[in-house]
Amino acid sequence: MKPIFLVATVGLGLALLVLVTVHMVAHHFVVASVGGLRSYRQVLEYLSSPLIIASESLFLVTVTTHAMLGLRGVLLDLGPSDAARRRIDRGLVVLGLLTIAYGFLLIGTLASRA
Repeated sequence: MKPIFLVATVGLGLALLVLVTVHMVAHHFVVASVGGLRSYRQVLEYLSSPLIIASESLFLVTVTTHAMLGLRGVLLDLGPSDAARRRIDRGLVVLGLLTIAYGFLLIGTLASRA
C-alpha cells in the first residue's frame, strides 16, 4: 500500500468520523423537538452561520468522496478490464462532482433563505 493512499484513507476516515459526530449532535441530539429533528425554520436558523455552512459543506465533500471510493472498491472487486476500470473511475468522478454540486446548490439555497 502506498504511503499517500494510507494517509489519504486515514485522513478521510478521521475527518468523516469528526464531521458525522458534529452533524449528528447538532442535528439530532441538541434539538428540543420530538424525535430530534429540526423543523425547516430551525434548519434556516442553523444555516445562518458561515461556520456551519463551511462544516456542512466539508461534510458533504467528505461523505461523497467516501461513498464514491466505496462504490469504486465494490465495482473493482468484480474484476473489470483496464478499459472498464478507466470508465468506472471517470464515471464515479463525474457522479461525485454532480452530487457535490447539487449539495452545494441546496446548501446555498437554504443559506440564502436564512
